[in-house]
Amino acid sequence: MAQAKALAKSLPPSVPDRPGRIVELRGIIFQSDMASVLGAWIIRPVETLDMHLAGIGRSPNAPALAMHAGLHVVLEDDREFVVEQLFGTPREDFVSGLNWTPLETFRDRDHSGWDLTVPATAFRRVDEDVVHQAVEFLNGIPGRPFFGEDCTMLIERTFGKRRLFADSPTARALGFGMRVGDPALALLKPDVRLDPNAERLLRADFLRALPDPTTEWDSPNGHLWIRRALGWVLIFAAVAGLNFFIKKRSRR
Repeated sequence: MAQAKALAKSLPPSVPDRPGRIVELRGIIFQSDMASVLGAWIIRPVETLDMHLAGIGRSPNAPALAMHAGLHVVLEDDREFVVEQLFGTPREDFVSGLNWTPLETFRDRDHSGWDLTVPATAFRRVDEDVVHQAVEFLNGIPGRPFFGEDCTMLIERTFGKRRLFADSPTARALGFGMRVGDPALALLKPDVRLDPNAERLLRADFLRALPDPTTEWDSPNGHLWIRRALGWVLIFAAVAGLNFFIKKRSRR
């Protein structure tokens, strides 16, 4: 998932309204932003810890995990956009996080990270008919607030509420299902093969072997609740520290 922010360059901004009719869905686009504070300190560590606890952690030399995903589309005027769920403004958080981001603007957020588009038919339970249905849905898609729908839930809603991302590997190892909305856990078809760069960045061998999820597409996001809990812990620690400092000074 990604946070909306001001662009350093003169690039067209994300817009909340559909900028034209969609004629093609290129696929699911993944992103790993190397400069994101939220990604570096909260999103990526939670993802990595989940995989390490399940015994499938990556090596130090492996590429960073994907931490955001959207829908790579083409409009009838040939412009390319990413349909994505963003957060960071009151509108996005509580009204609608749906944004239409020009492809070049989306890629500018990589900050020496990476992005790549995977054909939708590489995912389980998705064929060409499902892709056509997704295009029609996107041409009239209603937005939802970020606090009710993360980036992977937006994608799964677009594809007829099919699960395209796996449950938590740690929860699975403990014997129960938990939806985590993790873009790094794409449910690739067991027989699909991508280009070498995509295979490396996505760790496709691992993704092909992921078990099918047992939870529903709109089940609570386990990682989101963990991140919220960590945020509250940090806030509580800061308030407690400030209170301790004030009391200590008042005793002098």
